[in-house]
Formats: sequence, structure tokens, C-alpha cells
Amino acid sequence: MKIILILITSLVFTVTGFALETKANIAVDFKIRNLRMNVDGHFEKTSIATNFTSQDISQWVLYGNVAVNSIDTDNKKRDTHLNSDDYFDSTTYPETRIKATNFKKTSKNKYDVTVNLTIKKTTKSSTVPMEIINSKEGTNLKAYFEINRLDFEVGDSSFVLSDTVKINISNTLKKE
Repeated sequence: MKIILILITSLVFTVTGFALETKANIAVDFKIRNLRMNVDGHFEKTSIATNFTSQDISQWVLYGNVAVNSIDTDNKKRDTHLNSDDYFDSTTYPETRIKATNFKKTSKNKYDVTVNLTIKKTTKSSTVPMEIINSKEGTNLKAYFEINRLDFEVGDSSFVLSDTVKINISNTLKKE
């Protein structure tokens, strides 16, 4: 009976942690070199689910999704081409996903987070440095990392387009 009570209490606190953090401001931005110039962009439709309320970081949760067809590089023709099967093939693969599998504290508010990143049909595990700050008002998360787009079959090798994509994720969750 005690075990059942503990499990129910844990479940309530977990659900409450998710429920408290409901007003989110999420930004997923990227930068890539093309023709010796930086091309900046972002995704309009993103979602993230986190729970950083436990003192035990092994209980922390982080999931994120990006709607690929919401890409915005401030050039509609380029955005349409990026959504084609030459790059993201957003008809077949409408979203990219990130899921944290491990958090390791490196210093105050700084963590190395092992994530599974899925783009198109490929999932790769990597370690992403993150800053996670919990406060009475909510949670702030910042991550900056680089990926090789060819690892995920996004486009082909090119002399004009860099293989490296720089990604910046910023998430502010306000408690109601």
C-alpha cells in the first residue's frame, strides 16, 4: 500500500511540474554558410515539453518538436526548396525531434545533455551543452550546438553550402 501511495504521489508531482509551466516562449534558430555568406533562419512552429522541478536530475524530462515546413529564412523561394525532397522532404518527414536521455551537471546552471536528435529518418545521439535556470517565475533553457547536415541526409555535399549548421535553442517557460 505504501508503494502505491508513493507512486501516486510521484505521478501527481510529475504531472503538476508539467502543468505549472505552461506559458512558453520557444525559439529555434539556425545559421549556415552559403556562397560565403551566413544564412540565418528559424522555425515558426515548435513545441517543447520539460520538467526540471525535481532535485534529482535523473528525473528531468526534455522533448522538443519542430514543424519542418515552418522554416523561415526570409526568402520564400529558398524555404520552398528547403522543404523539397532535395533537403528536408517535409512531406515525408514533417517534423524533427529532440529527446534528452541524460543530464550531467558541469557547473552552476550548466549541463551536458545527451540527446537523440531525429531529422528525416536518421536519429543521432550527441551531447549538447545547456544552461538551465529554474526560478520561482519559471525555467529558462539555452542551448547552442552544431550538427553536420549530411549526417541526416539533408542535401548533398556542396562547395557552396557548408556541411555545418549552427543551432540555437532558447526556451522560457513561465509558471502561471
